[in-house]
Amino acid sequence: MSEDTRPEKTRREDPTNPSQEAREYASRDQLRAMAHPLRLDIMERVGRRGTARAADIAADLGIPANSVSYHLRILARGGVITEAPEAARDRRDRVWRLAQNSYAHGREGRSINDPDFVDEDYVSASGAMALTAFDWMRSAWAAEMARHAALSSETPSRRGNGQMFATTLRLDHSQASELNRRISAIVDEYNRLNRDADGASVPDDPDSEGTAHTFRVMYVLVADPYDEDPGSGS
Repeated sequence: MSEDTRPEKTRREDPTNPSQEAREYASRDQLRAMAHPLRLDIMERVGRRGTARAADIAADLGIPANSVSYHLRILARGGVITEAPEAARDRRDRVWRLAQNSYAHGREGRSINDPDFVDEDYVSASGAMALTAFDWMRSAWAAEMARHAALSSETPSRRGNGQMFATTLRLDHSQASELNRRISAIVDEYNRLNRDADGASVPDDPDSEGTAHTFRVMYVLVADPYDEDPGSGS
């Protein structure tokens, strides 16, 4: 999930200009539509498949197809997904794809003539989406801990599969920006593995020696609320 507040589903660098990242910022309506943990799961499945039907996602997630259809309609109204008629079997067959490959939180509503103007509705939608992303990650971490607790003492632990780091750093704003840039570059690099140009999973995981699995990743850099003046920029 930097000043732009950028938790995202998928993010690509422009391959013709590695120093210039190609960002696709989410609109306010997209953020509002995504602010539900199950919808993040549905989005991930649509993106992984490239195109998907409600029945496909229902089978993947083990939930009723009518529930999936309901959330797909909300995502479609918000502009997060779009129909893919070229993948449909007939006119009644509804197939979906992600409308765009990235959903970073941009600064929509800022005026060129008044750069200090902020669209408060967008800020609210961005905050709701960020909290949803935390909840989405929390549920995955709880499931990871439950799996480890269920392992017997004779079963080798899956070391490295679930990692969490929590610490504080003492940085100035330029150092924090550099850390953001470096972490983003690493995530971008690994995000391209075993995916095609549209972000869908590639059969047989060509960039891996073994079978690839999906990992949830969240990077957060935020000022300590007890810091003297985290917004001073000094």
